[in-house]
This record gives sequence, structure tokens and C-alpha cells, in this order.
Amino acid sequence: MGFNVVLGGYMSIKRIAESIDSKMWIPSDRNSVVSLCEAILRIFRDEGDRKDRQKARLMWLVEKYGVDEFKAEVVKEIESYDRGVNVDVTQPLDTTPFERRKLHGVHKQPQEGKCRVGFLVPSGRLSQNECRIVADIADKYTDGEIRLTVEQNIVLPNVDESRIDELMAEPAFGEDSRFKINPGKIEGNVVTCTGAEFCSLAMIETKANAEDVAKELEKLVDCDREIRIHWTGCPNSCGQVQVADIGIMGAPARKMDPEKGKPVAVPGCKIFVGGRIGEDAHLAMEPYVTGIPLAKEDLLPVLVQIMKDEFGATDKAPAAEEDLVVIDE
Repeated sequence: MGFNVVLGGYMSIKRIAESIDSKMWIPSDRNSVVSLCEAILRIFRDEGDRKDRQKARLMWLVEKYGVDEFKAEVVKEIESYDRGVNVDVTQPLDTTPFERRKLHGVHKQPQEGKCRVGFLVPSGRLSQNECRIVADIADKYTDGEIRLTVEQNIVLPNVDESRIDELMAEPAFGEDSRFKINPGKIEGNVVTCTGAEFCSLAMIETKANAEDVAKELEKLVDCDREIRIHWTGCPNSCGQVQVADIGIMGAPARKMDPEKGKPVAVPGCKIFVGGRIGEDAHLAMEPYVTGIPLAKEDLLPVLVQIMKDEFGATDKAPAAEEDLVVIDE
């Protein structure tokens, strides 16, 4: 058992690049993995273009060498450590169908009587009080351990199966909380960068907008699959919009001002569609649509139409009669 190694994928204003095959395979033991990473990092530290910030990325160095030459340099560096690590050629890819594990919700672990419980942290933002709530929950159910996902959510590992009902009944996961153990197919898959509130490069606020828009979309449409929506405030793409089903990037937009009688500049976005992650990864390199104002009355109809056209979403069915609340006037 081991790993094929790919190198160089990155996102920036200057360039968006998919990772490439390094023609290397290493065993999965800790010594081999650490030695490989150390060798690559040392070579990049010593020979990467540190004077040009736009080119201070590994891909530029790999291209400067060429893949075969870079591999030879890595192998040479590893051999100098004398740790008995062998680097082999890339192995055939496993073609067995793979389904990503669901991270939200309650799932049994391989350990008898243990479960992992994943919950939504909307737009990856936690208040000071919410941090304390998470810490208290972890102390109570997981001996203080939590795990953070790349989707900016939280997993509680090693929860006793006998205490799941008790955990689910915690006020932390009640109606008044932002946390959800079983979120919707849209709101549960939102990723955002820091946004304009704390980042001087961002052109738009992402965190609050992402949370609000996801809630509205959950009310408007039904989907039969998870829809990943990523937000990023600028073309640096820290929110990785190119890998999302729908990616929203801060950009200029104009909107008619009724008082002035002419279009004026407003916060806006470009929208990318069709990115994928995993074995069939794909980067959506070109915007699907541009110049969309960020106001919900402008953005939501566009997103709803994209979800219908590209992902088979349908209008949310009206609430059942028994769910309606009638208020006497």
C-alpha cells in the first residue's frame, strides 16, 4: 500500500493550475511520507523563485526542471538522508468506484460502540461564545477532541453510541443554534474565504452573504444531490471557486440606480460552474456568467436558474397544509 504523488496544483490571480503526475510512488509508512515531503520542501526552499511572489509556487520550479529531472532531484535528496526509503514509479490508478464519505450526521466508526458526529458551522465562522460551546461539547462527549474538515465544519470523534440521543438533544444543536448535525444539501456544502470584513484584498463580504444565500436557496429549491457552493472575495481564489459545483467570486458589477437614472458600481460577482473534486477532478476555468450584483434580489434568481439548468434542482414544494400556521386576525 502506498501513494502516487502529484505536484504543483494551485490557485492565484496569475495562474490556476491542476496538479500533475510526478511519476513517483512511495510506500504509505510514516518514514517514507515524511522523507518525501521533507525532500520536496528542501528543494523548493533552496531553489524556488522567492524574489517573484507570483512565481513562488512549486509548479513553477517543477516546470523549470521538467518532471523527470525534478523526480531525479527528489530521489537524490531522499537518498542523502540514508533512511532506507525507496521511490518507485507511478502505479496504475484504482478504478474501483469511490463514494465520498458523508461528514455531517451520525456515523458508526470501526471501533465497537463508537460514532463520529459531524455538524455544520455555517460559512466556517465561529463567534467567541460558539467556540466555548464547541469546547464544552467536546469535553463532555469526546474527551476534548474535535476534528476540522476542509469544508470548514466540525467532526466529533469517538462519541459513545449510547450517548448519541443525549448529544443530539443538546441546546448547541437546537432550533436557536447555527450548528446543524443534519443540514440541507446546499447549506451543508458552503465554503468561503475570509472576505472583505478581515481581508484587504477581497472585493466583497463572503461569510455573511454565503450563510444568508444558502439559507434562502434551501427555501427555494430541492436537490437530489449535494451542491457545493464556494465563495471567494477576489481572484486569488482562497475559497477555491474553480473546484466547486457553483463558485462565486467577487468582481465588479453595475446596477441601475432609480434616483440617478443610470447604472452605478455595486458589489458583484462572477459565477463559475462545474468544478469537481476527487478521482474525476476538474477545474472550472472560465466564468459561467459575470457582472452579477451581489444583492439577493439579483443573485438568487441567477443561482436558482443555474441549479435548475445544471444540477436538476426543482422549485421547493409548498408546505403541507398541516405544516401551515394560521394566525387569526
